[in-house]
Amino acid sequence: MPIKAILFFLLLFTGCAKKTYLADVTSRNYRIEKGSYTNDEEISDIIAPYKEKLDKVMNEVIGYNVQEMTKGKPNSPLTNWFADAMLEEVNVQKGLNADFAIQNYGGVRVNSMAKGDITIRTIYELMPFDNTVYILTMKGELVQKLFDKIANSEGWPISKSVQFTMEFGKAVNIKINGKPLDPNAEYKAVLPDYVANGGDNTSFLNECQKFPTQLLVRDLLINYVKRKTSMGQEISADLTPRILEAGNE
Repeated sequence: MPIKAILFFLLLFTGCAKKTYLADVTSRNYRIEKGSYTNDEEISDIIAPYKEKLDKVMNEVIGYNVQEMTKGKPNSPLTNWFADAMLEEVNVQKGLNADFAIQNYGGVRVNSMAKGDITIRTIYELMPFDNTVYILTMKGELVQKLFDKIANSEGWPISKSVQFTMEFGKAVNIKINGKPLDPNAEYKAVLPDYVANGGDNTSFLNECQKFPTQLLVRDLLINYVKRKTSMGQEISADLTPRILEAGNE
């Protein structure tokens, strides 16, 4: 084929090829200072009745906390209370006898719960997400993996039915309900769906049997506080040590 013909076809095909051009993009940052804007009265009037109804629900007092509860690792008043309440309330509502409860540390969304009245809003701030609870049936060897994960993370909220020592990122001297961990025994654990389904690097839990309860963690905490209040009890944290540090047992 003559060179002119080849050049003709090359020019023809390249000339028909679709080309995409990036348009110029400009951006601008707008800094809004508190107090530099005013409320839109019309919008405020629309929102007001809904806000009033919501505030009435959220500000309902459901219990009384006798002490400030702070969040920390490996144990703390707030994380202890959180896990203990989860375990007890699931067992009450489902008629179970689960062995222990765990919540991932990042799932507790406040650094403290103040002494004084506990409202619905208090619990929503503590647990704003719609996480549900799973019951997992697992062998002791899998429990060991889970507790090793917790030890390597320097502690998660865990119920008082568990005690172990952190040593070089591993869990040792594990006891559940006062008895040494049996690698061949089966245990029932209460976990949020996030962890049960592999969140926070717990994909190894896919090996065990799972039962979704459809119960929201937040609702469990609310119902726990309401139930204790109806029994004439105030809310307090059990400071029983759960996770010990090697050398400080």
